[in-house]
Amino acid sequence: MCWTAEELEALLQLRLVKYADPEHYRSFLDELLHRSTKTTMGCDLSIESTRGKV
Repeated sequence: MCWTAEELEALLQLRLVKYADPEHYRSFLDELLHRSTKTTMGCDLSIESTRGKV
């Protein structure tokens, strides 16, 4: 995967909140999951064959 500096910063912040304030993290996660049932997410995947060559 390729991550931008902003995306890595966001992931770091989430991990820090999970460690420092688990109760707040849990309520955030519950709210996020509740919202995600009302929206959809998509994902694009591509696979390239190298025929065993690196």
